[in-house]
Amino acid sequence: MKTANIKPLDHIYVLNVKQFTERRVFMEKQLAKHGLEAEFIFEWDADELTEEVNERYFAKDNNLSAAQKSCALKHITAFEKIVESQNGFALILEDDAIFAQDFSLGLQRALIQSGQFSGEKIIYIGSGGNFFTPKSQRKPGQHLYLGTRGRFTDSYLIDKATAQKRLDWILRHKISDPIDNQFDKIDQQLDIKILWLEDPVVEQGSKNGLFSSGIELAPPTWLQRWLFGFEKLKRKYIYQLWR
Repeated sequence: MKTANIKPLDHIYVLNVKQFTERRVFMEKQLAKHGLEAEFIFEWDADELTEEVNERYFAKDNNLSAAQKSCALKHITAFEKIVESQNGFALILEDDAIFAQDFSLGLQRALIQSGQFSGEKIIYIGSGGNFFTPKSQRKPGQHLYLGTRGRFTDSYLIDKATAQKRLDWILRHKISDPIDNQFDKIDQQLDIKILWLEDPVVEQGSKNGLFSSGIELAPPTWLQRWLFGFEKLKRKYIYQLWR
């Protein structure tokens, strides 16, 4: 594939709950280390939800918690900002995203190789779910690969056209699932390409035990850290022995 139609990184959005000051400070330090700045999205914390916004964006038969709805609305707010003002890619980060040492290099690789894939696309730069492209499919110098599903929503690149398609679908059909699962369904229906960065350069802090989850019940952080490490070992290294 030839590299074409490379879009720049126009903006970074960080989805943050107002009271999660520890996460905000942590994210600001990470961004500064890489010479980056971001716009924090504080709108629609769980205690700010209204009946009007519920009717506009969520299906009547959903079983989502207020925290899950809040998370979804923060992603939607980012999409609305992108559609209004962006032309290149925007990077959306949840506030528990943890950068790898080579974060800037991975981000650059993703942007450079994005033009190899035509049409609307989502580029997941994190390792959400500890999903990895099998080594048998990987090629020297190739960093983006078609994925089979999203890698959660802690860190991804999206452009204006793709954000608009997701927004249009949501306004027509409404949200009924947790936002990462909902995005997978939307992308499959709309033929939005799902791309994985290899190697990923973000881990989710509420999954690897750095932070407690603000959305769902989870084991104690020490146990979450152990479970995450075991799953990473299994999927990134052991499974690769025969894939």
